[in-house]
Amino acid sequence: MYGSDVYHGFNFDEPLLNWRKIKQIAVGRDRFFRAMYTVIRVERSYARLNKKVRKGKEEQGWTREIYHPMYKELHKKNAHLMYKLCKNNGATWVKFAQFLSARPDILPRAYIEALKPLQNANRSVPFSALVPVLVEELGPNWRDLFEWVGEEPIATASIAQVHKARLKNGQEVAIKVQLPEVDELFDQDFTVFQLIGVLLDGKIPSVDVKQMIRFMLEMTAEELNFQYEYANTKRFGELNHQPRIRVPVLQHDLCKKRVMVTNWIEGKRLVDILDECYRNDDTDHIRDLLTVLQNSYMQQITEFGCFQADPHPGNFLVDAEDNVWIVDYGTIGRLTPEETINYSMLIMAMMQGNTKNLGPLMKKAGFKGLSDEIVDEMSVYAINPKKAMKSQKGRAMDEVINEFMERFQEFHVEVPDNFLAIGRVLATLGGFFQTYKIKFQGMPGMPTMNTAKES
Repeated sequence: MYGSDVYHGFNFDEPLLNWRKIKQIAVGRDRFFRAMYTVIRVERSYARLNKKVRKGKEEQGWTREIYHPMYKELHKKNAHLMYKLCKNNGATWVKFAQFLSARPDILPRAYIEALKPLQNANRSVPFSALVPVLVEELGPNWRDLFEWVGEEPIATASIAQVHKARLKNGQEVAIKVQLPEVDELFDQDFTVFQLIGVLLDGKIPSVDVKQMIRFMLEMTAEELNFQYEYANTKRFGELNHQPRIRVPVLQHDLCKKRVMVTNWIEGKRLVDILDECYRNDDTDHIRDLLTVLQNSYMQQITEFGCFQADPHPGNFLVDAEDNVWIVDYGTIGRLTPEETINYSMLIMAMMQGNTKNLGPLMKKAGFKGLSDEIVDEMSVYAINPKKAMKSQKGRAMDEVINEFMERFQEFHVEVPDNFLAIGRVLATLGGFFQTYKIKFQGMPGMPTMNTAKES
């Protein structure tokens, strides 16, 4: 993903074990031994099954129909072990679980489902524990910058916590503060995750564990520096968004490496509003809010060429005027004009059941490792959304995209990162429409098959 082997201070070329790393492991030995015990159990279980399957193929002619259910059952058991490990180790491990639960292209579905509960399982810390971070980033007199600061957290993530405050000029703001010792814990876990990559390399069928772990480590290293989120938020705030879409306003002089301050958003979570509307049978309001969000993402993808790539339900807020606020710009997708057209056309083909064009569109979009057999298999999962709406057995967009991703992973198809990010966005939006029983109208702004031919 990145050309340099030194990424934000973390060296991927450093020896796997040296004196510095051994000392780090010693400091976090409880978390280390817990991780190694679990990973070795997982590695041994896959090694035994791999040996059993090889023998079955050679001596009894086992087919996929025989051994595939065995792997599915083992995935389920091991996924539960990984869930317990990530929950107990916390910090970077929760971040790891959240990363994996959003990657159906590289992990079996059993892991995705087992790790999903950790998307919102973040432990808050006392405000007093954050004070040293505030002192280091804003100075020893940081309290003089505020009229008051609420010590109860408003939100907690795996690496940061948000508190409400008021500036001296009377403006209410949200302060995002990195949790204490996150850097140190990540430094410890950096080595542990690399060891895991070595232990599990080639053991889990269809999963490139080393590549997956490196991607996660690079992503987390970047998120630990809030200056990247600051730059992304600033850029999005300068774009000409559609009416009723809002982006947090930065307090530029108060945004540092481990602290970020924005305006306070007086509103409710989108999902809470949708739930309330659903209970009151207010279908029109649900459709209105989802359409605003849907149209915004299509503008981001097809017009801006960059989009907020973390469509977590908690990242959407609604204020009293029914404006939709999109928050958290730590992860951004960026597209070239060619990528925009290619990815849009491929998604349209998937959703319209256009199996004839599926293979050529996938190749044009940059998928690698394709064969005619794989394309034929993929064609089974393409649907016509209109027919799906009429049938109780019809699948919604999020289900279709998840099934595609599962097949990509199973057949070792290399999925372009940007397509994966778009797929995650569309799956989330489609899931909203399915959950609240609103008919999905398609994605405005996406080119049709005819317009693609004309271009």
